[in-house]
Amino acid sequence: MDSTKDRIGQRRSSTLTSIARDAIEQLIISGELSAGDRINESALAARFDISRGPIREACRSLEYAGLIRNVANHGAYVREMSLEEARSLYEVRRALTALVGELLVERATPELIAELESLVEQMGEAADCEDLDDYYQLNLKFHDTMMEHAGNTALARYYDDIIKQLHLFRRRGLVQRGNLKASNAEHVVIVTAIAARDAEKASKALRDHVMAGWMRMEQALTDP
Repeated sequence: MDSTKDRIGQRRSSTLTSIARDAIEQLIISGELSAGDRINESALAARFDISRGPIREACRSLEYAGLIRNVANHGAYVREMSLEEARSLYEVRRALTALVGELLVERATPELIAELESLVEQMGEAADCEDLDDYYQLNLKFHDTMMEHAGNTALARYYDDIIKQLHLFRRRGLVQRGNLKASNAEHVVIVTAIAARDAEKASKALRDHVMAGWMRMEQALTDP
């Protein structure tokens, strides 16, 4: 009986840790928690109505994912990433995303293409209104949708590791006026190439899009 209770307790703790991890990760993605911010365990425990234990475990897990750094005797902080570290991740993302384009040319259904076109249209509306929050979430959904339908679990795992870390930076590259429309114009090229079943153009469009995103982000961070 005691071992059963222990297993139930461990499962509940693991579930709460997963919930806390997802919630903290979303705070980072949304920008509510920014690079360098300290993770207030007490405040988050109260906010999520759980104990501090799962929050602490979630922070350890997010440290492994590259989103948080734990400092002995000081607590956990959202990771601050250097431009050089970000550039390296963008270069890896460029290669992975190019493969996504090639696979989608082979595997995309008419329904998927229609969904991507709808997301591009919605992003266009958000760009017209300069609605960064709405655009950013739609942008994440656009790229996640492509990855989900690429049909390669190993690729998805590596891509997810890169993208989680880039959340510390990606949003900043869209802040400058005009960048939303420039970004979405690149999405149009990507979907058009996939719909035309042109693997070379789809791969190139995605490579170019990733590195254009890097250049927008670098400019946003280095301009006075």
